[in-house]
Amino acid sequence: MTSFTRVGTVLAVASMVGCQCTGMGGPWYDSATEDVMTVSEAGCVLSSKYGKVRVTGKKVSPEGGLLAAIGVEGQWDSFGSRIKWSNGVTWTKKVGTEELLTELRDLKDKHSDAMGRIDALETTVTRLSSCCNSTSPGTPTSPADVDALKQSLDDLSERVDLLNKSRTGPAGRDGYCMTTPNTTEVYVPKQVFVHNRYTPTSTCTGETVNDDGCRWSFHMEKVLNIRVGDTLVFWRHDSKVHDLWEFQTEAAFDGCDFSKATLRVGSTEFASFEDTRNYTMTFTAAGDHFFGAKFPDSMVTNEVKKRELCWDPTDPPTGAVAGQMLGFGEGSKITIRVLDPTKEEMVTCPLYDPSKYGVKDGKAADSESVEKLKGTVAALGRQLILAEARTAERVREQGQSGLTLTRSVEQGSDAYYEPSYGSMGAANIHNHANTHHTIGLGEFGAVLNGVQFTTRHNDYSLVQPDPTLSPDDYKSEWPPKASAIEGPEVPPAVLGAGTVPEQVAEMREWFKAFHTQNKTHRNYPDYFKPVLCYLEGTWAEPAEEVAEPFNSERHHIDADSWMDLHEKLNFMFNNGQKHILENLAFLPTAIRGIREGTVFEPREAQWFYRISCRPVKNDIPTERFRVKNDLHVQMKQYKPATRKELGSTPHALFEMNPKLQADWAPGAKWKRGATTMEYVDELMSDIPGFDGPQASLMTDESFGVLCENVNGTATLDTSRYTRHFSQAGIDAMGRTGKRRGFNDYLFAAQTTHPKVSPLSTCGNPDLDGRGAVAPNADDQARQTECASIFERKLCVVKTWEGNEVQGAESAKCSWLGLAAGGCIYKKCWTQRWSYAIPLEVVYLTPLLKWNPYNIEYHEKKTPGYDAVKKMTTNTGLSPGTPFKGSRQDLFFRTPAELFKDQLHPDPADSSGGETFVEDKNGVVRKTRASGTWVFTPEIEGVGAVRTRYPVFPVHEHGNTVWKEAKAVADLVMGDKSGYVNRIINE
Repeated sequence: MTSFTRVGTVLAVASMVGCQCTGMGGPWYDSATEDVMTVSEAGCVLSSKYGKVRVTGKKVSPEGGLLAAIGVEGQWDSFGSRIKWSNGVTWTKKVGTEELLTELRDLKDKHSDAMGRIDALETTVTRLSSCCNSTSPGTPTSPADVDALKQSLDDLSERVDLLNKSRTGPAGRDGYCMTTPNTTEVYVPKQVFVHNRYTPTSTCTGETVNDDGCRWSFHMEKVLNIRVGDTLVFWRHDSKVHDLWEFQTEAAFDGCDFSKATLRVGSTEFASFEDTRNYTMTFTAAGDHFFGAKFPDSMVTNEVKKRELCWDPTDPPTGAVAGQMLGFGEGSKITIRVLDPTKEEMVTCPLYDPSKYGVKDGKAADSESVEKLKGTVAALGRQLILAEARTAERVREQGQSGLTLTRSVEQGSDAYYEPSYGSMGAANIHNHANTHHTIGLGEFGAVLNGVQFTTRHNDYSLVQPDPTLSPDDYKSEWPPKASAIEGPEVPPAVLGAGTVPEQVAEMREWFKAFHTQNKTHRNYPDYFKPVLCYLEGTWAEPAEEVAEPFNSERHHIDADSWMDLHEKLNFMFNNGQKHILENLAFLPTAIRGIREGTVFEPREAQWFYRISCRPVKNDIPTERFRVKNDLHVQMKQYKPATRKELGSTPHALFEMNPKLQADWAPGAKWKRGATTMEYVDELMSDIPGFDGPQASLMTDESFGVLCENVNGTATLDTSRYTRHFSQAGIDAMGRTGKRRGFNDYLFAAQTTHPKVSPLSTCGNPDLDGRGAVAPNADDQARQTECASIFERKLCVVKTWEGNEVQGAESAKCSWLGLAAGGCIYKKCWTQRWSYAIPLEVVYLTPLLKWNPYNIEYHEKKTPGYDAVKKMTTNTGLSPGTPFKGSRQDLFFRTPAELFKDQLHPDPADSSGGETFVEDKNGVVRKTRASGTWVFTPEIEGVGAVRTRYPVFPVHEHGNTVWKEAKAVADLVMGDKSGYVNRIINE
């Protein structure tokens, strides 16, 4: 049990650990029916009218019934004592004003820093009091009294306690109507008395124990109708001594079978006419209940006589003795039929004192203190939204979308000796060529559209958004499914060369052709295929568990939940440690808005990122790549490196010639100066967002302006990642061309994936005629209709939804106030977006499929997978301990003779050197890794061949200081005409 205290209010927070599920039985409020239902408890299994569910920690899983049939899952919220189902339904353990207290607890949990902000405000008020209360001229008035808010919270707590105490009381008690917040029409429950007095009467409606109209055996054919919420009082209204039992079934009731009944109250506890004791039951759900009376075993030994009170004297049981059935209370059994109140039985609730509870207009949610609290939370929520937006905008102004830093393990005598966007390599790229699909990439920090985050150790897989899935199938999972990218085929000339040494010799020539880009030597493009890999991010709807962003054979996020992730990161930030497996990522969360229909319920979101790839349709000549002129990287080496020398190391970052595909020709010069559409834009525009590769054309018509391609010749397909576009309307600067963001290197794609967090806005649909989507006849009619309304309450209820609204998701009348224009017409847009930047171009080589030794490949979960590697440390290092075939993480099939050297890899490189593997015939072969390399080992007559080209943008490159430094570097290092001297001599 945990508790916390704030401004005089003590709120108990219960938690469930493991299978400690006691106390969960009883009445529950079901939001689907807006009614109360009875839930029974057996261990951690709860039974309701919808079937059984099992509670395991915070997870609630159906085990049958309707809930299992519709496939919902639930989450136990210990703070609110409720179960939140995935279809939006909520079960709350307690009802009435407890719901109000639960809501306050929920808000307090979600905004725990709100009270801290009040403390900070109080401190500020104290510090500024002398200034603010000064009598000097021009002194501002005092800030609002923070104590007033604290006092209102204290008052609210006291009022909730009072209301809660009277929640289950009978009619007439102050505060009873608070059991139904926001409702004035309520059913006032009654106390209904039943007793076994033998004098027959025809009615049983009295509410005093002296009414003779409640004898069991003569009352309305033994069926008593009451209402949900009524309290039934059983009274032994004579000298007969008996027990009260409730039968489990109607059949047991009909046969007076007490073996299938539950003892409700014994004779010694049951009141007589002269006593004040009674037995009461309150019914919270509709249904039939069966009761009967029996002499206690201590008084009667004859089994027939024991049940005399239950049997009907007109139908005595076999073996009954004459006269035994004639006594007080014979036939004392009754069916209690609990029904929902009728509309006629609902009454206006006048039973609370507004001056006592601060309630206005009969609505609990309008109490002054609750309204103050809602206003405070709403203000804090808006402030958090603005704080997140302000932080993101500040990050955008400090630089563009791109990588920031990699993890540092060293420092130096000068600043440029310390790593920036690369340490062991650009973005810490490295080799895992011993794996089939894994691309070695370390941790790095990045910014996407102003969101700053840090990745785990990535080592991503060569996968792509699954091109076989329809948009609906693609959106059915989160993260969406990906499929493996197949490597290129082996050139037929290699397969047909003959022996393994002859195949090796021919394969060298193909690598030579690719390395030298000589299509005449060998026509290589079909066998060395480029793939563009990219970093993608979005704000996702909140979830308890952290979604693994993408598949990696070597790494995963080491956290059970978002809370666990944040706690571990804060712990690491505090002591400067690192996770030894580099399996933690800093992924921020944010409040992005206020949920529709509320003024204070926040819309939370969690940052999601992944690395994925997309095969490029055409060949990318390697002459398109040029090493970026970053002096701090060149100077970081043991000796200063030229750009050409830097290009032969993993530290090089490349840029691509901006010429578009249609304008490209071998030997094309690099254009200096500003550009708009570049070659990278063409590559990124083929990459789908979170609707998948088969997504239909998506458009952006927000604010009534249609987005088009950069030339204005076609509607822009926003389901793909784009950076440049145009609008079918001239902006305030007289232009139509646009680039995403205020000043950013940003690609964005629109999606309808429900897990991507949406944002909505409303606005003038025609922007004073500048928009390309002019108001149609429907818009004009609605504008006229809205303008004719002069009352706020009539204005705000006018809305239009869906397909009836052109170019938007909805439309509405919006009230501005009479002085500001009254009621006006607005259109509303709801959109979901994701963001991306290119990371690297990877060339897939024939080594991925070349298998001249016929070494068997074993998939996971097949019998041979575990047998590949013996449980020894030197497996594969000698002919006596070979690997038994290959698999995903032991992908050795390339003949060792193809490569000339053994390499000396960095510590992160797992590719290894010569490795011994047994082929299908049991022959041990000497091999090398067949996966993807940054540089292949040296090939005789060819050299080391580069197959990975990092092309990511750098966050700092968008900073004014960086731009100035680059200008100085170009002047100093590239001046061929004495321009520097002319500037100096000016």
